[in-house]
Amino acid sequence: MTDVCLILEGTYPFTAGGVSTWIHQLVTAMNDLRFSILHIAALPNPRREFKYRLPPNVLDLDDLYLHGALDLKRMSSRRLRVKALDALESLHESIIAGNFDAFSDALPYLRGPDALTPGDLFQSQEAWALVTKFYSRYGEDASFLDFFWTFRSMYQPLLSTLQCPLPPARLYHTVSTGYAGLLSAVARATQDAGVVLTEHGVYTYERQLEISQATWIYTPHQERFRVQRSLSFFKRLWLGLFELLGKMSYRHADRIITLFEGNRLKQIAAGAPADKITIIPNGIDVEFYHDIELKAQKGGARTVAFIGRVVPIKDVKTFIHAAKVVNAEMPKVEFLVLGPTDEEPEYTEECRDLVKALGLDDVVKFAGKVDMRDWYSRIDLVVLTSLSEAQPYVILEANAIGVPVVATDVGACREMLEGRTPDDRRIGPSGLLTGVAHPDDTASAIMRILSEPQLWNAMSEAGRARTRTFYDQADLISRYLNLYEHMMR
Repeated sequence: MTDVCLILEGTYPFTAGGVSTWIHQLVTAMNDLRFSILHIAALPNPRREFKYRLPPNVLDLDDLYLHGALDLKRMSSRRLRVKALDALESLHESIIAGNFDAFSDALPYLRGPDALTPGDLFQSQEAWALVTKFYSRYGEDASFLDFFWTFRSMYQPLLSTLQCPLPPARLYHTVSTGYAGLLSAVARATQDAGVVLTEHGVYTYERQLEISQATWIYTPHQERFRVQRSLSFFKRLWLGLFELLGKMSYRHADRIITLFEGNRLKQIAAGAPADKITIIPNGIDVEFYHDIELKAQKGGARTVAFIGRVVPIKDVKTFIHAAKVVNAEMPKVEFLVLGPTDEEPEYTEECRDLVKALGLDDVVKFAGKVDMRDWYSRIDLVVLTSLSEAQPYVILEANAIGVPVVATDVGACREMLEGRTPDDRRIGPSGLLTGVAHPDDTASAIMRILSEPQLWNAMSEAGRARTRTFYDQADLISRYLNLYEHMMR
């Protein structure tokens, strides 16, 4: 048994980024506690690589694959199968009606020795009857064939999650809702341990952004070529699933931690009880960045860097379009994209094609994943063009070093650049905010900071003062340690 089991969906230690960096900081700083990790991924990947070296106090790492191979031949007796499917139907209806207490009652039929098997759910006549019943209630005018395959694709990861073995621990800590949150609800219902939920970005809101643009969700042929005022039936179905998983996660968590006030309000709107929520922002090891020298501001070529994963939610294309606008006015500015390019290769290729189409081959460079300590002394300005963020670690890092930032006005970006409290705001801005998906706005902010040395210097000093005063990692991690110790008692 470990002290804390971290339930992580698609992040640490196999994906780099702000959330993973925070998890690594948390585990490394609490070297007296023993951790285990339950990592959730879509499919097994024999080529996956560790992006972080696990600290010695991480004693165990287990995997849950949402779409792994299923044993469809194994089936329960008809008596057990009928009971389990009745329990599943009852749970489904109860949760839609807002009654989450039914979850604990249904669990014995969904996990354990007498639980529903994949064969029961996907191969039996009783399951077929359940699908047709669901279709008659919820199918609207959708094709039954499409509804049937969507049902299978939704329930396979749910069943895999509900039946996943849980590593024994004194406390379970999940860093999102979704499938990780569902598994934390299972832990709360079946283990003699508490549950902490930390949300960096509100999972349900991020799934709204993803699902509205998704191409993997079936859309009827006749709807593909006309403007839709609302999401298609199947997109609404998937979004409804993630909304219910969010409410389930909030209901079963003992404590909910969020990073800033805007997140707290979104969580409450998504069903989180307000009295469970505490705000603890992320911090940074200020001393670690103390010795990095800033680039001298004496004219000559300037360098602007986008730092982050090359994925759609980071909206790298807006950064590239902004580079085109700046290049027309300030041709001596170089633009760098610093971050992993292998997470969504198709999107990376689209970004590279856009650079070529805009004639920016000599202006915009993709450097891939790099050690940022080697690059900050070459950079004049950091730019984030994200569609959604929580509390971007990139801003903390740039502020700690003294590099001004241009960022979209999403998540905690405003309070990180302008201040959260009156004392914080008195320090002054450490960057400029822009509209979402607004290349001209982004370009104007870039050109203003680069062309006003006094403004650049003031923002540089403000960033360092803000991180030193309000975002010191040691102070903020101590709050988590106190929370852990209190809950484990």
